[in-house]
Amino acid sequence: MSDEQPGDVRDTLSGLEQRLREIEGDLRSSAAEPKAAAGNQDSGGPGNNGPRKRPSGLLTAGLGAAAVLALVLIAAIASSSGNAPNSTAGSSQLVLGAGVANSDGALVISKLSGVRAARGDAAAEACAGTAGAALVIVQPAPRTVGCAGLQQLLTMTVSATAIAERGGSRRCLSAAQVTSRLRRPASRLTRQRASHVLKARQDAAMKAKTAGASAAASLNAQRRAAAVSGAKFDSVNHLSLAKVRNATGACVAPSDVALRSGAYPLSLRVALLARPDSALNANVTEAEAKLRIALSGAVPVEAAVAGR
Repeated sequence: MSDEQPGDVRDTLSGLEQRLREIEGDLRSSAAEPKAAAGNQDSGGPGNNGPRKRPSGLLTAGLGAAAVLALVLIAAIASSSGNAPNSTAGSSQLVLGAGVANSDGALVISKLSGVRAARGDAAAEACAGTAGAALVIVQPAPRTVGCAGLQQLLTMTVSATAIAERGGSRRCLSAAQVTSRLRRPASRLTRQRASHVLKARQDAAMKAKTAGASAAASLNAQRRAAAVSGAKFDSVNHLSLAKVRNATGACVAPSDVALRSGAYPLSLRVALLARPDSALNANVTEAEAKLRIALSGAVPVEAAVAGR
């Protein structure tokens, strides 16, 4: 890691610009080699030393990724010019990334001061200094770009999706198969399961309110009740949650351990990312503490029951 300030977006953009120029030079030199060796002759023609070389896919992908990151950061700076008068205002804000707004994680911190939806890429806003921290999705599909230097304060599982099937055998499905089934009209058992889980959450919320529990503790209780209710429904109806194949081809069941660690591929996990100069900001530390309380423990699983 360099000695530059990670939160300084100008240094980040300067480094990106230099890297882009290096990659561009590599691409040009790579494209020029066959011209020097073979002129304009087609491959296989007389006097040709071999097929033309093309710029490597790795170089092209690297150039594209770096360009996207640079554009995102520049856009964040441009959009913030009229909204963040100084770095102090930005450092006290926490932005919610794409797909986070309606999750349990967002619910528990949405009422804190300085929490708002991101104007674009959430992590890029933290990089640019228009926000001190960002809550973003990191699994199953990252929805952010970010930059080097952001601190990862926590990563926790919010929820998970699965397919429930009758019988004791647990088939191994691909993530695409699961998401495809979840798009189908809900079966009778799917609706019943969802209704049982919702009632369990509502009952837990009422008990927490009566006991005077904090919002974070109440949400923790609701999540635990939802997880227990779903598991009980599956047991009573002789349902098993199917395993899902991960990136290495291994089949992973949605066990408690796999859900909490994120080993189960269809776990929805969020990360709280912060600028180094904002990690100890009161808003950020309060958000971190609330998230740890609310999202610890059992993970609720939304399951579609195969069949009718």
